[in-house]
Amino acid sequence: MMTSLQDSDPILRDYIIKHSLPQIYKALLAGICVSCPEDPLHFIEEKIRSILEDQDFEICWHTFIDKDKQISLAGNIVYGIFGNSEDSLFLSHSLEKAFSCYRANLTKMCFMGWKSYISKKKMKAARLLERIEEAKLYHTQRGIKLAFIKWTAWVCFRKNRQNDAVRKLQKAQESVHCRNIIMSWRHVVHDAKRTKEYFKRLEKEIQESLNSEIPQGNGQDRLSLLPNKLSLKVCHSWKAITQISSLWTEIDFSSESSWITDQTVERILRAHRVYVISVNLCGCTMVQGLSFRRISQCRNLQELNLSECLNVNDENMKMILEGCHSLLYLNLAFTHITNATIRVLSRCCLTLRSLNLAYCMGFSDKGLQYLTTGKGCHRLSHLDLSGCSQISVDGFTYVAEACSSLQQIVLDDLPTLTDTCLQVLVSKCRSLTVISLLDSPFVSDVAFKTIAEVISLTKIQIEGNERMTDSSLKALCRSSLKLSEVHVSDCPRMTDASLKSLGSLTKLCKLNISGCIKVTDMGIHYITEGQSAVELRELDLSYCPKVTDLSLKRITQRCSNLTHLTVCFCENLTDNGFECLDKCASLVSLDITGCKIHDKGLAVLGANNSLRKLTATECVFITDKGIKMFCRQCHRLELLDVCHCVCLSDRSIKALSFFCRTIATVRIAGCPKMTDTAVKYLTRAGHFLRELDVSGCPLLTDRTPSLLLCCCPQLRSISMLYCKNISSQAALKLQRRVQRWKHSNDAPYSLD
Repeated sequence: MMTSLQDSDPILRDYIIKHSLPQIYKALLAGICVSCPEDPLHFIEEKIRSILEDQDFEICWHTFIDKDKQISLAGNIVYGIFGNSEDSLFLSHSLEKAFSCYRANLTKMCFMGWKSYISKKKMKAARLLERIEEAKLYHTQRGIKLAFIKWTAWVCFRKNRQNDAVRKLQKAQESVHCRNIIMSWRHVVHDAKRTKEYFKRLEKEIQESLNSEIPQGNGQDRLSLLPNKLSLKVCHSWKAITQISSLWTEIDFSSESSWITDQTVERILRAHRVYVISVNLCGCTMVQGLSFRRISQCRNLQELNLSECLNVNDENMKMILEGCHSLLYLNLAFTHITNATIRVLSRCCLTLRSLNLAYCMGFSDKGLQYLTTGKGCHRLSHLDLSGCSQISVDGFTYVAEACSSLQQIVLDDLPTLTDTCLQVLVSKCRSLTVISLLDSPFVSDVAFKTIAEVISLTKIQIEGNERMTDSSLKALCRSSLKLSEVHVSDCPRMTDASLKSLGSLTKLCKLNISGCIKVTDMGIHYITEGQSAVELRELDLSYCPKVTDLSLKRITQRCSNLTHLTVCFCENLTDNGFECLDKCASLVSLDITGCKIHDKGLAVLGANNSLRKLTATECVFITDKGIKMFCRQCHRLELLDVCHCVCLSDRSIKALSFFCRTIATVRIAGCPKMTDTAVKYLTRAGHFLRELDVSGCPLLTDRTPSLLLCCCPQLRSISMLYCKNISSQAALKLQRRVQRWKHSNDAPYSLD
């Protein structure tokens, strides 16, 4: 029996030996065989009960045999059945000797291997030290040599520059001051004359073309006018250029998502799959299995965006993930994936760094549990779970266990997110530096204080939270001294005390406190007097009704590097405050939507030469005069948004097109006085025009799309909603020329 136990489970073998089961079996079987009781079961039951009653009961093979029947014949029979105990002892002794010999050999082999490894490691360390010393010496000598060369060149440059400056100064002193005055006067006269002739010619062309159609051309281009032999050479050259591998490493289909099909994607990827590193199919709703099969053959693919692709499913994703092992970035937002896809992710994506599962409602906590069992996704640094309201506390626990090296997490639009969810997440993910919690209303101070105790952030986004108080920001600012971006909009319980805490930060460059209705000028004072006032680049004070002109004055004086300022619907701001912004030399973008600015304030604002973008939507007090005075000074304007400024007419666009020649984006939606003449002005001067919004302009006709089609080759976006006099036939001519196109014939505005 002992021989048969040698190959059995060690736990079972130990249990049998510990409880002397072989001896008990021998004694019971010997007793039954010799005594031959009428009821064997009753006999066995009595003997087992006697063993249980006496724990010190010694058991031998003849224990349950009556003394008068213990004869040698019985002993011979039992030993014949169970074997001799000496045999089992001999076998056990032999196994022990074999194991000792094996352990000795294994120990010797390990020791020799360890000795060899230590020796090689020491030699390698010695060689490394020698190379480091040589590298240091080379680096030092090379640095000295380069520094000396640069210093010599700098000295020569400074000497030459000084000599040039001396010559120029001498020449300037010898120049006649009267000549400069005459030349200046001559330029002014010439410019005035040119301006007058330009507008006369433009108005004449408009009058002449009011009842005429724009010629459409004969369908030829300049290339078609070349001789056939030369055209063939040009075509061959173009074909060779298009086959260059560097042109096909990054392929973006999203800009043409409305017409991209399986055949198009398959043809391109089949020819260039070896070189493809990045593929963007965002919004390509017509791609199906054929495209996904080709993507799976791009072995060097590192970035893949399949967001909003309606035909993405678990089967397609399994095929892609098993073929593309080098993926670093994967976007599956708004797709129909389930737990099966996440299971494949946990198995195949060993190098994945960024994963976007926003608004994927098909997976559950069980899917996230797969991340803890596989080897994939453990190196994730960015994760987006926005809109995945099906995730519970267990799901966030699995994420924390599997992705402990996360640095950025986005949890926007999660009404089910609670304090417990964030607590279990930050307990394991202690490398987090960026957290986004937009539209997560049930997160309170408890969660934010836990975040402050565990991690140090550089960026945080919070929006639509009525439970957050000043104590949360105080704790975050105390623990996260490197905070550079803070977004806390629509948090009504925030007061000036929060801004006082933010003012203590030294690296704050972006601040959004829009919708914090309790913020006053004192809170802005804390920001402008803080250590990061000079570092501040972007500031959003929209919907802060208690902010006045005093805050704009302080911002202008203290925030010298501010580039973007938004003050939408700040009802207490007036022209006096906006006039201060002309001294903000670094301001590039300004949004004054819904503010009470007049022509006077707008005119002074135009003196800021650095301004490139102005959004003045719903500023109903602005007129053509104000736009003209603004554009006369702000020549570098690139974007102008005056939607729903009902007092504006064609004259505003006339001034814009003449003074601002680099204008690229114009939005005049909801301006009922605009006509085709305004579009004519834009097409004559707007050579860089890329985006135009004329929605809600009922006086526009079919001439508008014709003018844009003919004269605006750079146009990429056009919106013509609620333009009742623009027909669908005319509007459709523009659709293939632009990337974003909108049109409708509804007429919400009346002509009365």
